[in-house]
Amino acid sequence: MNPKFSKILVVFVFVIIIFKAFKSYIFISKPPIEQIIVQDSLGNEIEKVKVSVYYEALCPDSKFFVTYQLLPVFEKLKDFLILDLIPYGKAETIIDEEGKIDFRCQHDHVECFANKIHACAINEISNPEKQLKYVTCMITDNMVPEDAGERCGQDQHIDFAPIKKCAMEQEGSLLLKKHGERTHALSPKVKFIPTIELNDSQGFETQAVILKNLLKAVCAVFHTKPSSCNL
Repeated sequence: MNPKFSKILVVFVFVIIIFKAFKSYIFISKPPIEQIIVQDSLGNEIEKVKVSVYYEALCPDSKFFVTYQLLPVFEKLKDFLILDLIPYGKAETIIDEEGKIDFRCQHDHVECFANKIHACAINEISNPEKQLKYVTCMITDNMVPEDAGERCGQDQHIDFAPIKKCAMEQEGSLLLKKHGERTHALSPKVKFIPTIELNDSQGFETQAVILKNLLKAVCAVFHTKPSSCNL
């Protein structure tokens, strides 16, 4: 082979390698994310995005996200979302020698009880839209959790009695403990509340982007975007 041509070939290959390395550094590709396909009542396949929200009942950032991001996006894309609410946050579960379950919460014992009411409401209310509207109503003012639960039950036409009973008894503690187990099992670990997963992934989009513009983040997950994403 002509020495001159060999040098040109080597330089060309080197340039290609450098270009690919530069491209991968500048244009970082998002990791793959699992697609969720479900069947509707007619047997038609629908792509959905699961939005998991790890939050605290008295957290101002959780309040802002649920009120101004999650609820509006759910109302826009309700037929294409799977709602997954996990009230617990940066709490700690404490089990004594007799097996009694207690909690230590970031915003004191009031938040622990509010978290229990949220956990019981989520367990009790099967309709996702009603569930979210109830939680949103409560999170606007949880400082007296029992009053907030009663008030929001009246607003949303939901019986608060079974929710209150659950929160006051062992059932509420067990539900909150399960939310704690899910929260502590997150990878990467929780650093900020709320923490959001899309289709069980924290890696597809940054938390900063999700918290600022949930609609954009959710729409980016769809392989086939609903028309509401283009409005």
